[in-house]
Amino acid sequence: MIKQTPAQIFKSDLRGVFKSDAFQKLSTFNFETYQDSSRKPFGTLKILNEVTLAPLQKTSVSINVNAEIILLPLFGGIDYKDNLGNSDFIRIEQIKHLSVEKGMSLEISNTYDSENVSYLEIWFSAKTHNFKGTSNRFDFDFSERNKIRPIFELSNTIGSIGVYDGRKEGFYALKSVLNGVFVFVISGAFEVENILLQEKDGLSLKSTENIEWEALSENAILLLFEVPIENL
Repeated sequence: MIKQTPAQIFKSDLRGVFKSDAFQKLSTFNFETYQDSSRKPFGTLKILNEVTLAPLQKTSVSINVNAEIILLPLFGGIDYKDNLGNSDFIRIEQIKHLSVEKGMSLEISNTYDSENVSYLEIWFSAKTHNFKGTSNRFDFDFSERNKIRPIFELSNTIGSIGVYDGRKEGFYALKSVLNGVFVFVISGAFEVENILLQEKDGLSLKSTENIEWEALSENAILLLFEVPIENL
């Protein structure tokens, strides 16, 4: 019998678009003025934005709720600073994890003279009990291909990434039956649970113990989040 898993596709061409001379922001989920009943957040995964910054430009973010934020550069590197005096530079094959408190503000800059930079801005809801703001940077690499590997683990969330050759398959077993999975194709194309996903498409899956996929192109990169979905 074919496994039936509740799923929702988030096509890249239906993302919310925010543009200015300085940046472009593409939102997978509802964000600010982009609101659609079919683009609600998935469990504790609240925001998934792809941001492109023009040369020597910057963008500011005001924090209106306690949150866990992941910054993942896709092209080039970004400068980070906040209103508490913290600063850092994050490049390809690094992530920045921020536990931010309501009332904070962040600034992301592109210090390159002639190149755009792009990154993912990913927000998860944070536990409010004994929450403390922290900041950490982690390195990872793609030296081992055709394998999904964890790149961060929060109190209730696991993030993993993998780069695949064409026709190579992958598998992920959930750590908790109370969780769901959200996958996002950074580049290339995949077939995930018999569903075709192309670059920057997303897919949410719940009521499942594991998922399988096959890469349909060379150097295809898949990002995966296991998140609690108790409120769904």
